[in-house]
Amino acid sequence: MGAKRFSSLCPPNGTGNTILMKISDLETIKEVFDKYKVRFLVVYGALLGMYRDRKLIEHDDDIDLAVIDKIDLKTRKAIGWTLYDLGFKPQQIVFNVFGRMEPSEIGYNGDTETGIIVCERNFKFTIFFFKEVECDKHGKEMLCVPKLGALNLIASPSKFYTKLDSIRINGKKYLTPYPIEKYLEFCYNDWKDKKGRDHSPTWFVAHPEQVEFMNLEGKNELIKYENS
Repeated sequence: MGAKRFSSLCPPNGTGNTILMKISDLETIKEVFDKYKVRFLVVYGALLGMYRDRKLIEHDDDIDLAVIDKIDLKTRKAIGWTLYDLGFKPQQIVFNVFGRMEPSEIGYNGDTETGIIVCERNFKFTIFFFKEVECDKHGKEMLCVPKLGALNLIASPSKFYTKLDSIRINGKKYLTPYPIEKYLEFCYNDWKDKKGRDHSPTWFVAHPEQVEFMNLEGKNELIKYENS
């Protein structure tokens, strides 16, 4: 599919500088991934905003990216450390690891198959490193487990990643799941409704039949702490 271009980044309400800072951080992350020859996709709320509104959603609390390719642990760690050296500090997030809430580490959290980078400089970024797993509900799905021993965090059917689409943000091409509208429908149901949007469901919300796999029923997969 041809890349869709969205060049209108600065809305007339005075938030243009904030949006440009988000774009600057996104482009820095792209340069790091390009350096290590690793692809990433724009997913979830960031894709929703750029596709539906032609801008990032102002009230979104982070920009979500996803890695679907198999890469070695050394490269995963190198990406995380390079981002940290460029000023991307870890977000204040804890993950449920065997029933205990464990803070995110600097750079890449996870193992050789799946993990996460949760970082922020001018804005927060969540970078999911997916692995493909069998799923009774979806056949196969791309799953993120954020740390070794952690609860499953988030997943979506593999069919959205067998062929990729793309968009353009500030003139630069970014890969996306395909087809975009079907993907957004999976994540948000009525994705065209601008009045209200829940976060894309976590793995346990999307798989309520698997609640017995939770270490402690009722404890969240993660907790985010806002800066005071």
